[in-house]
Amino acid sequence: MSQRLHEDGVQIDVGVVRELIRTQLPQLGGLEVRLVAAPGTDNVVFRLGDELSVRLPRKPAAVSGLLIEREWLPRLAAHLPLAVPEPLATGEPSEIYPFPWLVCSWVSGVPLAPGRMNPDDGLLLAEFVLALQSLDASGGPPIQPGRRAGPVVAYDTTARAALSAARALQATGRVEPELFDEGRAASVWAAAVQAPKWQGADVWVHRDFMASNLVTLDGRLNGVLDFGGLAVGDPAGNAMAAFHVFSAADSRSRFRAARLAPTMRPGREPVAGPLLRASRPSSTTSTATRAWSRWRAR
Repeated sequence: MSQRLHEDGVQIDVGVVRELIRTQLPQLGGLEVRLVAAPGTDNVVFRLGDELSVRLPRKPAAVSGLLIEREWLPRLAAHLPLAVPEPLATGEPSEIYPFPWLVCSWVSGVPLAPGRMNPDDGLLLAEFVLALQSLDASGGPPIQPGRRAGPVVAYDTTARAALSAARALQATGRVEPELFDEGRAASVWAAAVQAPKWQGADVWVHRDFMASNLVTLDGRLNGVLDFGGLAVGDPAGNAMAAFHVFSAADSRSRFRAARLAPTMRPGREPVAGPLLRASRPSSTTSTATRAWSRWRAR
């Protein structure tokens, strides 16, 4: 059974998923159902046979993200250079489970271990980001004020309080001096708050390029998971991967540089140059990226 992580969350086990499949998608009823070892905080994922997965929201607030995935990911998946869990069938709320749910394709591999990204995969991830940003974003869900990858000013009071709390912990010896540079952190945050709003065209942003959402196969990047945060807005929401995924400065620099020029994989055409130039990050984007990365790591 999945662990209940939220006060308003629901518990979901293999039996519930089997019953949902049996009653709503009986053609899949003969497939084995297995809980994925590392479920997310918003959704629980079960493997269904060898080629499918079942994705179920844990709480009411996660339903909107699942509906965004259901509507938009099938339109985008074929144009992306890495595998994604494409929605294939939809389940409806019932007496045993109160939310809509999805059957998706299974992305083969294992979640990326933190800090273990293959340096060459920075180019693959950059190609994925550029491909995502190049796709038509008309009608896509906008980033809401105060949400991830939006203007950070919405969190200014909270962030400054966190800086003060960290300073107090450092003063009492509970935080090592080398772990927290208050002046540097405050400078980055202040620059982000004061930075002008992104003036370029809004683009598709994933907003959650964490190691647990990147899948590797035979040591190489193979897929991207969890599109519940998919939205349209500032490309800083994608550039956060440079801070969350890459541990070495050289790998991070390769990822960031690759976002400025076409990249090519064997057997594939390069992403179109004009589309890349349209998604080129500005200094404003870089500042916002650093601030959001520090906010999420608080």
